[in-house]
Amino acid sequence: MTIFIHELKQNRKTFFIWAFIVAGMNFIFLLIYPQMVGEIEGMQDMYSNLGSFSAAFGMNKINFAAPMGYYGLYDGVMLAIGGGMFAAVIGGNILCKEEGSHTAEFLFTTPLSRENIALQKLLAAAVLVVMFNIICMLAGISGIYIIGEEIEWSIFLLFHLAQVCMHIEVCTISYCMSAHLRRPSMGMAIGISLLFYFLQMMANISEKVEWVKYITPYYYADAANILPRESIEWQLLLLGMVYACIAAAIGLRKIGVKDLNP
Repeated sequence: MTIFIHELKQNRKTFFIWAFIVAGMNFIFLLIYPQMVGEIEGMQDMYSNLGSFSAAFGMNKINFAAPMGYYGLYDGVMLAIGGGMFAAVIGGNILCKEEGSHTAEFLFTTPLSRENIALQKLLAAAVLVVMFNIICMLAGISGIYIIGEEIEWSIFLLFHLAQVCMHIEVCTISYCMSAHLRRPSMGMAIGISLLFYFLQMMANISEKVEWVKYITPYYYADAANILPRESIEWQLLLLGMVYACIAAAIGLRKIGVKDLNP
C-alpha cells in the first residue's frame, strides 16, 4: 500500500484547497438562508415559472424556500460543479502525471505490476473523493444546526450518497481517459465534468433529450430528482456504478499494455 499512501500525501494540498473552498461555500450559503428565506418565499412562484431556466436548475420541482429545498438547490450546485471538477482533476491527473514528469520509468521498475500501481492510485483517488464529500456533508450539517433548522435525515443522506456516487463515476471516467494520455490535462478533466453537468441541464429542459439521463451521473444526483420523490432513481445510480467499473477496468488494462512516453 506504499503507492496508495504516497498518493494520499502527494494530493493532500489539492484535496484541502478544494474541500475547504467547496465546503466553506456550502456553509456560507446556509448561514445566509435566514436572511434570504423571506425574499425567496415571495419569489417562489416567479422563479418556478421561468420556463426552461427553471427546468434547467430544477426550480420547478422543489420548494427552495424550505431548508432542504434551499440546500439542495444552492449547495447542490456547488457540490455538482465544484465537487465534480475536483473528482475529475484528481482522477485525471493521478495516472498521467507520472509520464508527464518522467517518473514512470522508475515507478514501473519496482517489483509491483503496472496494474497494481494503477489500482493503488485509483483507490487513493476514490478515498480522496469520499473524504471530500464527508467534509462537505459535515459542513452542511453544521450550517443547518447553526441556523436552527431540523435536518431531514433520510433525504439528506440520500442526497449525499448520490453525490458520492456521482463524483466516483466522474473520477473513474476521467481516470480512464487519462490512461490514454501522455501528460496531465486539467482542461480535459474539467471539460468532462462540465459536459456531464450541461447534459443533465439539457435532460431537465427537454423530454426530447431525456435519454441523456442514462449517460450523465449528474441526473441521478440532482436534488430536483431526489427531494420531491424522497428517493434516488436507483436504476440510474446502479448504471452509473457499472459505467464507473467499466471505466476503471479499461484504464487499468490500458496502463498494463501502454508504452512509456519517450
